[in-house]
Amino acid sequence: MAEEGISIFTKADLDMGTYLRKVLLPYMAISAVLFLAVGVIGRIFYLPSALKVLMFLIPVVLLVYAAVYPYIIADTKKISINSKMPYFITYFAVLSTSEMKRSDLIKILSSDPKLGAIASELKKVHTVVNRLHLSMPEALRFLARRTPSIMFADFLDRLAYSLDSGVDLKEYLFQEQQTVMDDYQTFYEGALYDLDIFKEIYESIIISVVFIAAFVIIGPLITGMDIGKMGLYSVAMTLAAEVGILLVVKFRMPEDPLWAENRGIDDVRRKRIVRAAVYSGMGVVIVALLYFTVIRVRFDIPEPFALALILTPLFYLGHVVNSEEKKIFRKDENFPAFIRSLSSSLAASGASLVLVLKYLSAHDFGSLTEDIRALYRRLAIRVDRDRAWDFFITGTGSWLIGIFSEIFRESLRMGAEPDYVGLIISRNFERLVRLRRKRQQSIASFVGIIYGLTGAFAFSLAASFQVAVSISQMFAQMQIPTEYIGDIIHVIPPSGMRFLLYIMLVLMVMHSLLSSLVIKLADGGHILGTARYFVIMSWIFAVGMYLGQTLMERMMGMGGGETAQVFLHLMGVIP
Repeated sequence: MAEEGISIFTKADLDMGTYLRKVLLPYMAISAVLFLAVGVIGRIFYLPSALKVLMFLIPVVLLVYAAVYPYIIADTKKISINSKMPYFITYFAVLSTSEMKRSDLIKILSSDPKLGAIASELKKVHTVVNRLHLSMPEALRFLARRTPSIMFADFLDRLAYSLDSGVDLKEYLFQEQQTVMDDYQTFYEGALYDLDIFKEIYESIIISVVFIAAFVIIGPLITGMDIGKMGLYSVAMTLAAEVGILLVVKFRMPEDPLWAENRGIDDVRRKRIVRAAVYSGMGVVIVALLYFTVIRVRFDIPEPFALALILTPLFYLGHVVNSEEKKIFRKDENFPAFIRSLSSSLAASGASLVLVLKYLSAHDFGSLTEDIRALYRRLAIRVDRDRAWDFFITGTGSWLIGIFSEIFRESLRMGAEPDYVGLIISRNFERLVRLRRKRQQSIASFVGIIYGLTGAFAFSLAASFQVAVSISQMFAQMQIPTEYIGDIIHVIPPSGMRFLLYIMLVLMVMHSLLSSLVIKLADGGHILGTARYFVIMSWIFAVGMYLGQTLMERMMGMGGGETAQVFLHLMGVIP
């Protein structure tokens, strides 16, 4: 495929004038204003050098974003196209048996919203054929040179060649299924491989953050810097690292959501989640009130454990979401068998869909059985067939079942062959389910790594904090003249240590929440499922802080006075 002369703006569907007017020039103006504002503020008020650098970085980041904006749009479009390829090739193949014209097929596909970016790409083919009166192969090659997805471009080139050769479209698309699904599997497994590599990068980033945060805690003892300022720097650094990790996972993983989209139907599953969210929120309030009125008065519980205890009711919300997602996975496992039986019965008997469903509803399709029986009852009423299928999709809660059910329903309505439709849908569906199993295995190992890093993060922070506390206490209690200590050790006041403890609690909540979001963005599940991982990591963080602080306190408590004397002697402060 020749790509010479095709600009990034063409691949991103961006007009140069629109880009200059709505992106580049506004961002340049905002950056210039921010540069001037920071300069004026720096002259009027005293600002630390680090804060000035941070403020000047904001307009620089805006300029860089404006410069790479076309590349970001093109890359996002490429991932969207690649993620929709299985549904596109399935829909295209089943519609090819309906004896429609090729231009009509392209028109139907280009107007289907569930194909996402592929539909908008196919609109170009339809426009070129009908407005510029080019042949279909020429229009397909025209689009192949301008799409950002190599997978989609290769398919268009192969399709154009087959149309030029006079190959039957139905037979060609039946054979093409394997090629496209192989390409999609390569793309999907490549993203999972990137996630595996990213696990190691994630470990390195968190270890680096831990090292710097530990230095930030101990550094004021040696340098005399403001402990509050250093603590805020550690929060900003951790937040930047965690948000960066979150964005990388969000924009690199394939678009493969688990939950079906909302179709305006009362969903029992979503109602259970909303009810669980209300109960969990009430539980947090009740536990917080009990802690501050009863538990805190009678028991001396460390702050990290108290915070984890208050957040614990949120685990119920995460547990409900996790249980519902497991049910959806089981329904996905049973759908291929159902669609094969339905299509083969339709083709063999020639009966109506309602009669075939009546026969199939007597059989066992596992967790999908009740949904099939409910679909039969609604179709038998003959009020609204489309709404009956919407209720079926909502009942299963599965995004995969939803999109393939729509393909099945619409292809039969347009006269496609039922046995061919069932074969293509069930085969491609099973392949996607197998890829999802691999994704879940990869996510499971990723979760284990995050748990381990969370414990290590907490342990290191607490150990460093305890070192600072112990050294400050030792030198504050010793009767040593100030001129002997000089600028070597700067004793941190108790208020500074208290503030540092609060900073560590903020890091606990921030790391646990952002890491939980990373997990759910990686597995494609419901965003409220983060509550389960959030609570677990909060407890891991609390336990890690307790162990790190306790062990270091005992180590530093062994001959504290003698340790200080030896330290001062080695530093040459006292003879």
